[in-house]
Amino acid sequence: MATLKRLDHLDVATSDLADAASIYEKNFGFKVVRAADGQTASLRIGDSDIRLVSGAQAAQAIASSGEGMFALWLEAEDVDAVAAALRKSGIDAGAVRKEQGRRVLAIDPKHANQVPLFIFDRKG
Repeated sequence: MATLKRLDHLDVATSDLADAASIYEKNFGFKVVRAADGQTASLRIGDSDIRLVSGAQAAQAIASSGEGMFALWLEAEDVDAVAAALRKSGIDAGAVRKEQGRRVLAIDPKHANQVPLFIFDRKG
């Protein structure tokens, strides 16, 4: 299998950003950094982040499955190699798209235990 380097971040959908941030601060002692947009906040764990997402970005996830994790982002050395390895295993990996200086491969949740999975590299 192609090399996955690290967990970059996971997204957690919430209908109340302030409450979610407070839970992570009070219950677990994390420093939560709120973004200027008022719709996201993040907390760092090692070299990875948990990103709390509210508003329009989270609405669809909340409507379909409730609050909680809705996206897992993994960084790879080469997203094309990951896509090729997945196809060799019989998984339709889809097309690589470019966004925000990254090349991103979106994996259908049916292939990742119903978790939306995104694998990217920074070769964009």
